[in-house]
Formats: sequence, structure tokens, C-alpha cells
Amino acid sequence: MKLSDEQKAVISAPLQPMAVTACAGSGKTATAIRRLIAIREQLADHRGRVVLLSFSNVAVNTFNKGYAELASGLPDDANRKRVEVDTLDGFFTQHVLRPHAYRTMGAKQTAYLVSGSEPFLNSFQYWKSKTERPIPIKDVQVGLANGKSMFFIDTHGATEQLDRGKAIDLIEKLGRTGAYTHDLGRYWVIRTLLNQPAILRALATRYPHVLVDESQDLGTMHKVTLELLIKAGVQVSLIGDVNQGIFAFAGADGIFLKNYADREGVKDYRLTRNYRSLPPIIDIANRLCGRHDEPDRQAGQGGAFFVGYKDAEIPKLLSTFKGCIGELGIEATDAVILSRGTERAAKLAGKSAAPGQGVVKLFAEASLARDQLHRYQDAYRLVCSAVVSLIEDAPPGLGSALQGSPQDGWMLKLRRLLWAFTRNADNGLPSSSLQAKVEWHPKLVANLRTLLAQIDQRFGLTTVATFGNMMAKKRLEDVALNGAKAESHGLRVETVHQVKGESIGAVLYVATKANIIALLDGTATEEGRIGYVALTRAKNLFWLAVPNSCLGAVRTDLINAGFVEVPAR
Repeated sequence: MKLSDEQKAVISAPLQPMAVTACAGSGKTATAIRRLIAIREQLADHRGRVVLLSFSNVAVNTFNKGYAELASGLPDDANRKRVEVDTLDGFFTQHVLRPHAYRTMGAKQTAYLVSGSEPFLNSFQYWKSKTERPIPIKDVQVGLANGKSMFFIDTHGATEQLDRGKAIDLIEKLGRTGAYTHDLGRYWVIRTLLNQPAILRALATRYPHVLVDESQDLGTMHKVTLELLIKAGVQVSLIGDVNQGIFAFAGADGIFLKNYADREGVKDYRLTRNYRSLPPIIDIANRLCGRHDEPDRQAGQGGAFFVGYKDAEIPKLLSTFKGCIGELGIEATDAVILSRGTERAAKLAGKSAAPGQGVVKLFAEASLARDQLHRYQDAYRLVCSAVVSLIEDAPPGLGSALQGSPQDGWMLKLRRLLWAFTRNADNGLPSSSLQAKVEWHPKLVANLRTLLAQIDQRFGLTTVATFGNMMAKKRLEDVALNGAKAESHGLRVETVHQVKGESIGAVLYVATKANIIALLDGTATEEGRIGYVALTRAKNLFWLAVPNSCLGAVRTDLINAGFVEVPAR
């Protein structure tokens, strides 16, 4: 990549907090990695470390790979090693939660993560009243209101606030066991930094400079944590795009990034050159968000189009799109079909919902994840949760430890055993192509009994007495577990949230009327930003699939926005 003057300004800036507002496709990754190296070079022999934080392991792997390539020409000394890349949650878990939070929690052991399915969590539920069903602790979320922590649950797309005193009592009761959920882990990080100020001072001394990528996705609790670091003297720099903030459900509305540049001592920078997309795609993106970003690429084959569709004729739509990308010389592996929700995505991919109930459904989901999606990590995670629930008095945190990086030797051996079970369709998790009720289930039960016997013999973990009831055949039919499958179109199918941060050759966004109206209204709402993210993933070709029922009503608006209608074929 030939760096722009804007990128060079960010990379070579003096040591200072900064707010870098970047457009889609502006080379944020390349800029952030080079800025990371530049900060470390400016620190010279200072022993402080520089850390770049993001939100996903995929992003972290990308940054680490890029850093390894760029840093290969640097002196192989201690300073080169004083650079770190991690996820936000991973960083604070490593430096605050695991080593220090147990004291604030009042626990006698190191804090450990629970998935929510552990049997002992039945004793930790929030009761709104004696007559209503209790709320599992895994569903309790933490936010901020009037400067104080508040607790809530999601209810059909809305939030229901819980009694603060009752929620804190429950969370502290759980904390005394050392357990925390993902959401509560962020709560305990803040509590620990406040209650143990020496930890905060030590963290600020060791990490005087922190860069946060995709900072429009900072949730409420992450913001509070960063504010504590800033107050302790850490120079925090934010990099992101407010128009790509699509995680409002987690309190991420992009306002923190948007207002950060207004703070005293924070320098404002902009990245306005798009290296990813063809000019017609960028022109539409500019109209939607009110920016004036410039394309780096010249005009070429492709662009942004819309096409009508009927639900009954989706296979025809997909076939036409696939033919178009073939004509443009775009590989099928560099194309994606997008939808707003997971249910529609599953339908577009021709995937079947997992049958069964309880533990059996977990194993069914694992089979489908492995065989249909080729997502072995997801399959292992499901198998792990299911197997742990079949162990009598499983050690607290066993499931989470097995899904992470266990330190104990016996856990590593158990982890290998569960991975072997997940991968092996003959002696482990049966193939999803088998008849669910008469083939898949009996084979699963038989293989499970063998596995659980091994676990009992090698690790002293006994099987629950209710194994037979928990492994009942309820809601299984005499059809293949994966259902009747149509011929696969061979294209990747994802939700918009799943492809955030990617650059993709060709994108087909199968939208609803509400999705299209929100897209055309711009990026002021989260629904509008979701459409913007879908559009700006595309490098060469973007197709917006519009329901025929509303095509006439939105055609003029789409054309005025810059879309071209696909001619009938």
C-alpha cells in the first residue's frame, strides 16, 4: 500500500492521544500497525509497552501478522518485544480479572469464566417475584445510568431494568465463588481497578500508550474502563468509523469516538481515502453518510446495483448473481450473500435448524456446525458444554476452562479427548447425514457412553444419574438430521454483523423493505448503519436484492442514490 499524506500524519504524529476518524476501506489496519511501531520507536529506551486493542480474535490475528511482517526489519531487541496486540476483553482478563479480581470479589480462588450452562448456576438466579420464573445469571447485563451501575435483561428487543440492590447481591454472591460471565467480567474489572488503585497505577505505568481499533464498537463498560486508564495518565488513541457502529445493543453508539476529539489534549485526524471499493460504490456511501471520501481506485467493471426478487424465486436470484460474478472474473470464494438476521441467513444457506431439545439439541447443533458450516471450533464449544452438563458435580468453571487454554495437565488431556470426539463421525459425534431418530441418536448415545466411561476412568468425573432422561429422543424425526438439502449454490452466507471489517469482491445483500428504507435514510440510525456496512464491504460489485412487493415504491429513491437497476435476464 502507498500511504496517503493523511496516513503518514497519523503514523508520524508526536506522542499524544488522538481520535482517528476513518472511512470504510481507508487502510485502518495498516495505519494502526505502523502507528504502533512509531510509538514504540518514539519511546526509545523507555520501558513502557504499547498495546493495540480490538474486538475479535480475527482482528487480533490480522494485526499480529501485519506487525510481524513490518517489524521484521526492526532491531531484534527488548523494545521490539514491548508491543502487544489483544482483544479488549482478553487484555483486561489477563492483567486485571484473572490475577487480581478475586480479592475484590471476596473469592478464595482465581476468577473463572462460566458459560451459563453449568449446573451449579441454578443456585444463582434473579427472582423478580415468587410467582414469576427466575432469570438465569447469564442473562443479566450491566450498564450505566446517572454514573452508577445498572442491571437489565433483554426482552424482545427492549430492555427491562432490574432492581439494583437485588442484582448486586446476586452478583456478589456469585463473585464469592470466583465465577463471572462475559458481561459480569467487565463489571468486575471496573470494580477491581476502583477498589485496588495500585493495580490501576501499575497498569498505567506498564502501558502508557493504548490504541483502540474499531472504537465505534466500544460498549458502556469498556468506555468506563478506558476513562479510568485516561484518568490514571494513559494516553489513549481511538481509531474507527462512527458510521459503522452497529452494536448499539451493547451500548456501542459511536458517540465516545465522535466526541473524543473535542477533549483537551486530543488531536483530531481523518482518513478519507478509500482503497477498497470502486468509485460508484463510494459515491453511494458518501451520499448515505454525508462524507466526501475519495476513491483510490479507478473506474472498472462492477458497481452498485439493485434487483427485484420473490421469496419463492431466491434460488434463481442466487444463480443470476453467481453468473454475474463469474462474468466479472470474481471467484466464488471472494463473494458473500448477506442478510440482516441469522434466521434469514440460515434459510439462504439452505441450512437446517437443529432438532431435539436440551443436551441432545446441543449435540445436534454441533453436528450441523461441523458438517454444514465446517466450523470445528463452534462444534467443539457445543460438545464441550453438552458433555460437561452430563458430568455429576463438574468442577466450577470446567466448561469455560476447556474452551479456553487450560493450564492443568489433566484438563489438557480431557480437552484433547473432547476434540477427538468432535472430529470423529464414526466413534464420536455422528454425521448429520444420518436419520436423526433411528440412526444418529442411537449412535450418539453409544459413543457418548464410551466417552463418559473414559472420562470417569481417567479423570474420576462420573456421569449424571439422569443420563437417560437428558438424552431422550424428544423432537427428533425419522429424517436426516440435516433435513432435505437442496443443491448448494456454493457461496458463503453471513449476517452483516459477521462480515464487519472484511473486504469482499462481490456482495449480495438480500434485504427487506424495512432494511432498504433504513439504508436510504442514511447512517443516523443503527439500521441505516447496518445497510452502510453491507454496502461498503464490496470491492467490485454490490447487489441490493429488493422484494418485488416494494420495488415500485423504492425504485426512484434507489436510482437517485446512485444504484443501477439490473436488467431482466
